[in-house]
Amino acid sequence: MSKSANGIKYIFGTLLFLLALLLAYETFRIVKAVIFPTPPMTMWGNLEMYQWTAVGALTYLVLRWLAKRNARSRDITFLGRLVRLRVSWFYKNLQWFEVFTHELTHAVVSLLMLRKLSNFQAGERSGVIHTSGGSISGIFVSLAPYCLPIYSYFLLMLRPIIATDGLWIYDILLGVTLAFHFVYFSHDTRNYQTDINQYPYFFSYSFIATALLFNINSILVSFWSSKNIFTAWWYCLKELLPM
Repeated sequence: MSKSANGIKYIFGTLLFLLALLLAYETFRIVKAVIFPTPPMTMWGNLEMYQWTAVGALTYLVLRWLAKRNARSRDITFLGRLVRLRVSWFYKNLQWFEVFTHELTHAVVSLLMLRKLSNFQAGERSGVIHTSGGSISGIFVSLAPYCLPIYSYFLLMLRPIIATDGLWIYDILLGVTLAFHFVYFSHDTRNYQTDINQYPYFFSYSFIATALLFNINSILVSFWSSKNIFTAWWYCLKELLPM
């Protein structure tokens, strides 16, 4: 990459970093509105909006931790070996699913950016995807798997049409997807990733932080009684850039 191209990306990286700071303040403001609401709303009443999603997220984190722990167990008893075999199978498939999700996110964003998709592979440890298109859209394609929770967004888009009686079950599933995404975001977002190191690190991480904070804010707001994920996007944009 040429020095002039790097220089431009550092400039945009700085702008994205400043935008990330604004979004972090917006996150603080949203959380504050939930915890310290204006009467007659109460904190516990607001937190009830997220309770089943939190249950789903916590359940996934505990089960994933137990699967990882038991997959590495050295129990030599027959029952211990049987359990380890089953858990190892689950954990390996979970690792494959994380790689698959990473590549799927590349593919989905590629299609949204009207790029041509020519190859898609996902293995247990690594995957590959080949697309063709402009360099600017390529930035979004490359960095999307580190900040875009596609499964959670898919569920949030359908959430407004779910019957109220079954919404708590749906929110548990939504919490599972959110925990899944943020666990693999934390594992995948590393300097060795070619998606990240093909650009200046400052630019890549500024982009990821900005997009991730915007997504977090949108997801938090989408649970409000008068909002859904579509109006939450608009709300967050308006609060960020008053119109």
